[in-house]
Amino acid sequence: MHISFCGLKENVLYGCKAVGDVKKDFPNGLLMSNTYYDLFEKEKNLEVQESLEAAIDRTRFIVDQYIRQGFSSKDAVEKAVKKTGVANCGEQAVLVSRKLDEIGISNRVIQMDICRNSKDRFVTGGHTFCLIGASQDMDIKEPKTWGEEAVVVDMWLGIVKKVSEALNYFSGFVVPKKDEHIEFIVKTYY
Repeated sequence: MHISFCGLKENVLYGCKAVGDVKKDFPNGLLMSNTYYDLFEKEKNLEVQESLEAAIDRTRFIVDQYIRQGFSSKDAVEKAVKKTGVANCGEQAVLVSRKLDEIGISNRVIQMDICRNSKDRFVTGGHTFCLIGASQDMDIKEPKTWGEEAVVVDMWLGIVKKVSEALNYFSGFVVPKKDEHIEFIVKTYY
């Protein structure tokens, strides 16, 4: 794998290609796609919620089984999702990362908490996505240092955007209280 020295435009194109390639592999879509998330949020249907949670739990159980058999995490995720057709943001990020690996684009899978910054650091949600084109001197735990050419490739939300634009997009899911602001805390990455 080589490190991408592409510009922003090229990084966006590579990100879109990787997402498109995953969609080709799953022409019927993935159950936990953005469309189903919207359905869950709008309907607030407990039965739908429980069904989706059980489906993603099954995929994750199968991933664990493959890893115990000695498969790499990326192989395990791909095999499990092919078996179940179910992938949440984390699994979708791994599928995209694999496609980026195949075309030689250096990337990282990032898991981040989105918080309202208060004394308790109230976590309102976690999310996982791919990052490409990051600056070599960045601090992975500080998104503002990822660089002007860095791109978030997020199949689950259906976005391929410059980091600052993606963070603004993520901020839209959280409404801070008075005297609070949104904070992004990178939890894990690889």
